[in-house]
Amino acid sequence: MKILQRRSTIVPAALLLAAAIGACGGTSDRATSGGAGDDLSEIACPLSALPESGPAVKISLWYGNQQGKNKEVMEKLARSYNASQDRVEVTAADQGQDYQAMLGKYTQAIQDGRIPNVLFADATHAQFLVDSGTLIPGGSCAKEGVVPLEHIYPVVRSFYTRDGAYIPGSVNLTSTMIYYNKVAYADAGLPQKTPATLDELRSQAEKIATAGIPDMKWPVSMVVAPGFFNAELTGIGQDIVDHDNGRDGHATAAVFDTPRTVAFMRSLQSLYADGLIAKVSNTPGQIDQYLNVAQGKSAMVIETSAAATTVEAFLGGGMSAAELADGGLSGLSGDAKVVPGFGEMPGIAEPGQVPVIGGAYYVTNGGTRAQQAAAMDFIRYLNELPQQIEWLIEGSYLSADDRVAEQPKVKKFFADSVAGLALKLASEQVAAVPAERAGPVVGPFDQYEKIIQSMMESVLLDGADPAKAVRSAEAEVTAALRSYNDENGF
Repeated sequence: MKILQRRSTIVPAALLLAAAIGACGGTSDRATSGGAGDDLSEIACPLSALPESGPAVKISLWYGNQQGKNKEVMEKLARSYNASQDRVEVTAADQGQDYQAMLGKYTQAIQDGRIPNVLFADATHAQFLVDSGTLIPGGSCAKEGVVPLEHIYPVVRSFYTRDGAYIPGSVNLTSTMIYYNKVAYADAGLPQKTPATLDELRSQAEKIATAGIPDMKWPVSMVVAPGFFNAELTGIGQDIVDHDNGRDGHATAAVFDTPRTVAFMRSLQSLYADGLIAKVSNTPGQIDQYLNVAQGKSAMVIETSAAATTVEAFLGGGMSAAELADGGLSGLSGDAKVVPGFGEMPGIAEPGQVPVIGGAYYVTNGGTRAQQAAAMDFIRYLNELPQQIEWLIEGSYLSADDRVAEQPKVKKFFADSVAGLALKLASEQVAAVPAERAGPVVGPFDQYEKIIQSMMESVLLDGADPAKAVRSAEAEVTAALRSYNDENGF
């Protein structure tokens, strides 16, 4: 499960990509396979190269950052695809506990000429992968029924389209939201409605803090993470980088040092300084944000929708969706009473404006034309509604297909389970985001996130001046962009 935190050892993306592009050659059929410098919109669909008979074409799937139910579903769908037909055999291989480590392995594999046929990678790495010249756009097979472009949410199409081509094969989405304790809200005399804006967040947090609720220490709990910075600025239409947030050519400079950004960071800093938000570090495996709510120390946690099953386990107390609807109580420990509720992510101006986050399956130009065709056929299977539904119900990943939420099985899940209640709201939230608020497109995204992480920690945890910290971070991101572009010839 991917939660808000994504901190790990950072490998400079520019250095990785420079080496990768130098070694990238794809296959001999350039019109089909693509490569560095090719026009993505002109790469042909390879699906017709799949043999009708003979031995099964063997392909590999690499994935990372999938644990628990996510890993189970990832492996299960590969097996079920193999069992559904006899022309292709997929082997799924776990490449590590985080996306960055897997990306390093993938880049090394480019240099060694042994890239997998399908890669499941983080949304933030889309531009890096495009720049590596190793992808066959999933949209190239839209007419063949592989990718249902007409049903993909506009914001998802906007985020993943490069040079007129829709890049991924199949997309798994997540969405940031609020999980809150209905009992704490009742004890504070608040209506059962989460804050729509950061100003409302402060107002509600102050009422909770002064309500005399036993054990309550910090009304709000959340991990200090770059994803929140991206979401809040994107939600008000503030570009992070130039060139239309990186969509109109490679970004060359950061542009987020604006009065609105500084005001946002000051507002967030004051919430921490006043003890209204718990200081939860962004470290691997962090669960204090959940424990604070489960133990009655916080009334709400801001987290990803992918945490729905975790929240159900931590906060649900074995309650059913029907019991939640009836407002029942469940004791978790001692006298603590927690009844989970759900709400949209609060924004600077309006709620629910979340950029595209999550993971995606990419078809690579590695192997033979038959393997490329087999990879696309696997993607076709993943995009079928039963598999999309399984990812949602079993793996807590939201679908980018607008038909999924209307399926009877999904409607029942949304109504009958605690996790379903959360994922229904998250799904509606993503579907409503306009295409122009898809989020930034950044090649050296890991470096960008490291810089923003450091800036946020200095402001929120150490009390640094927001104006100076934002200005410095913008300069660092600009330098990273220029280095990336210079080293890779963009």
